[in-house]
Amino acid sequence: MSYPTKSLHPDEKVKAGKLGGTMMKVGLGVAAVFLGLSIVLGASHGDNWKRFFYAYVTGWAWIASIAIGMLWLVLLHHLTRSRWSTVVRRIAEAMTASFPLIWLAGLGFVIPVAAGYKDLYYWAHPDAHNAVLNPSLQHKLGWLSPGAFAIRYVVYGVIYTAISAYFAKKSREQDETGDPKISDRMRVVSGPAMILYAFTTCLVSFDVLMSLAPKWYSTIYGVAFWGSGNVGAFAALALIVLWLQRNGRLTHSINEEHYHDIGKWMFAFTFFWAYTAFSQFMLQWYGNMPEETVWYKYRMFGDWQWVSIAILVGYWAFPFVFLLSRWTKRIVPSLVFFAVWQLVFHWVDMYWNVMPSYDWTTTGHEGATLVEGPLTGNIALHHVGFSPLDVTVWIGLVGVLLMGIGRGLNGNLIPVKDPTLGLSLAHEQL
Repeated sequence: MSYPTKSLHPDEKVKAGKLGGTMMKVGLGVAAVFLGLSIVLGASHGDNWKRFFYAYVTGWAWIASIAIGMLWLVLLHHLTRSRWSTVVRRIAEAMTASFPLIWLAGLGFVIPVAAGYKDLYYWAHPDAHNAVLNPSLQHKLGWLSPGAFAIRYVVYGVIYTAISAYFAKKSREQDETGDPKISDRMRVVSGPAMILYAFTTCLVSFDVLMSLAPKWYSTIYGVAFWGSGNVGAFAALALIVLWLQRNGRLTHSINEEHYHDIGKWMFAFTFFWAYTAFSQFMLQWYGNMPEETVWYKYRMFGDWQWVSIAILVGYWAFPFVFLLSRWTKRIVPSLVFFAVWQLVFHWVDMYWNVMPSYDWTTTGHEGATLVEGPLTGNIALHHVGFSPLDVTVWIGLVGVLLMGIGRGLNGNLIPVKDPTLGLSLAHEQL
């Protein structure tokens, strides 16, 4: 069976030119201004930098999940010999080039924890080691220790960076040589790389996010984190593609057919995230085990119930209904609206995952006052407590993400000698 093909338009602008440098400069300016402002706000917050670090973990999880989601697209493209995504693959590779800067930025909370800061992760607090207060936590403290946490964090960053760098290097090598066998080699490597990627992504979510409430656990948590990250990743991809086209690049190569596919992935992961989130909730709430339901107890009642409702409606119901339509995904302004909408609610989701663990309570034991940690005590004492610091840190880290993506936007913005390029250029929706 033959498929229609198309040649690259002779007037197509495929070189990034100065666009990558421009994005890096904008990102550097945004990061410098807003992270600097965040440091000032954090110092004046009067809680030993606790709010600053919680906001930092929230923002870092947001930018990291976007890069992680795009790496999945790169791996899936090669693993399945995808055709539609060939024209956007180089942009996805550029987005994964942000891993080194993202992981370097993450040292902003990892180094303090490794150096003895005890107010971010309860497992780093001395009272977590009290066997009478926390009997169920003792067997976890070997894994959840500052030194082991920092070492694993570095390993995760090396794995992501190595995988993304390999595929970006081979992709650009094919631009030079035109060797079709390079595509075969990338496909072979993408299989084991996908397995390594899956384990790494789950462990990152367990260490950085789930361990904020160390007495709670969920085996599906990593999948839910990955699904949410992919919503943000495809939304970000749509916006970057549009930005490139507004600057005269790839105007003939990427059209509504490709935007439609990006929109379909946004829709698919909107539903997938909802499916995994509900599965986690339903199984734990139905099981009714206190060590599991506690995570939802503090999110379903009190101040946090309104954030939970907002996520249910804003992150799932509203975009799900409208992204069902074929035309919502093909009309670029409509797709852009939902891309921005989902990126904002992806942050709200990360905020909802992190911030309920901010309030720690204390208890008396043998005449001493001990810290019980997060998700304990009276629900009424746990407030959303939104702070401008939460937003300034997030915007500052968005600047870091832009710097990393700009670093990858160089040379050809499309794999000009990929064997499937003609099929991708002629791609049409059925």
